[in-house]
This record gives sequence, structure tokens and C-alpha cells, in this order.
Amino acid sequence: MIFCLIILNTVTLAMDDYPRNASKDQFLHICNEFFTWTFFAEMILKMVGLGIKNYSRDKFNLFDAVVVMLSIVDWTISKTVNEEEIGGAGEALQAFRAMRLLRVIKVARQWTALQEILSKTMKSLKDISNFSLLLFLCMYIYALLGMEIFANIARFSTDGDLITDLHAATASGVPMLAPRENFDNIFKALTTIFIVIIGEDWNQVMYIYVRVLGTDNEMWVSLYFVSLMIIGNVMLLSLFTAILLQNFE
Repeated sequence: MIFCLIILNTVTLAMDDYPRNASKDQFLHICNEFFTWTFFAEMILKMVGLGIKNYSRDKFNLFDAVVVMLSIVDWTISKTVNEEEIGGAGEALQAFRAMRLLRVIKVARQWTALQEILSKTMKSLKDISNFSLLLFLCMYIYALLGMEIFANIARFSTDGDLITDLHAATASGVPMLAPRENFDNIFKALTTIFIVIIGEDWNQVMYIYVRVLGTDNEMWVSLYFVSLMIIGNVMLLSLFTAILLQNFE
């Protein structure tokens, strides 16, 4: 019965869309109230039947309790606060309501196969802690090296054309924009390294800096990005996948 209610709750969460429809919003609001108090009643019955001590020993019970209490807070806010009157704070309230999606994880309680997958995933996350440090160190080293070589040299005009002569453009007062992938500071450099490692159009990033530094430095620029791709993507991410798969054997 609870499993069916969780599935129905998941379906109603997926029905929220734009543009808003008043009658549909009212229906979804009623459904949310029904599921909120149904899951609250389930939590109370479990506490009474098992006792607080036995109830709290199960981590899934504690997770259910947190989700239920968040739902109660959400319901209380929806009854006491008018979103139209609080202006921009209404957007923060909408973000808080996204916590309802945590109810979907309750399916793992009833679905044994999914529960096993989640437990193995959590075990895998513990196993890759040392690997994550190695990956971060690799990214950090390449980010620092990239800042030394590529910082503040890639700029686009407001028309989207790459500026190859930065000094002349600066002297002329040409408005300039930095590309999304740049090495101007450590945070942007780490973001760029991450983009390259996951293979998100990394060759285009390389081509931008090849054009900026000229064909005389093409080999060194290519060596930087290709070595980053091989070490970060082919080797480290493949090792990451192997560690994950090992726990699922």
C-alpha cells in the first residue's frame, strides 16, 4: 500500500509544469496535502509500533522522518505565507519545495533491488575517497600550470570574434569578453580543467588557445590539453569507473 502511494506521489510531482494552471495547481496542492499527512501518519504508527529506540536504529526510518518533517514545514509555510506578497523570497520558497523530491527515495525502502544498488553506491563512494584526492591534485596542478600559460590572454569581441592581438585591442579600448573556459583565476581554471576532463568540447577549448598563442606554440598548447585529456579522462576517470564496477560484481 505504501509502495503504491510513493509511486502515486512520484507521478504527481512529475505533473508540475509551466505555464501554471489554477485548477491543476489546486489539484496538486490537495494531493501534496494528502501524501504529506499520509506519510506523517505512517511515521507515527511506526514509532508507536516499534518504539522510538527501535525506530531510530533503522537509517531508512530516520531518513523517512527527515523527509516527513520537511514536508510538514513546507505545508506550514504554504498555509501561512502568500508568495505574491513576499516577492523575490517566493523563489527561495519554490526551491525549498524541491525537497518533496526526496520522497521518491522512499521507494528504496520497498524496492529491495534499488536498496541494494544504493548501499553499494555508498560503499563505492567510501572506496574512492583516496582516488578523489588524487584526481583533485591532478586538476589543481594542471589549473596552476594553465594559469601560468593562458591567464588573461583569451578575449572575444562583443561580436563573438576571437581577439588575437590583445595589446592592440586594449590600447584601442575595444570592449572585450572572456570566454567561458578560461584560466584567469583558480576557480575558473579548475572549472575549465573539469570541462576538458569530461570531454565537453575540449578540442574547441584547445583551438581557442592555439589561435591566441599562434601556430609557433601550437605543439606546446596541444601537448597541454592532450596530456590533460589522456591523464584525466582516459586514465583517472577509467580508474574511477573500475572502482565503482568492482563493488557491483
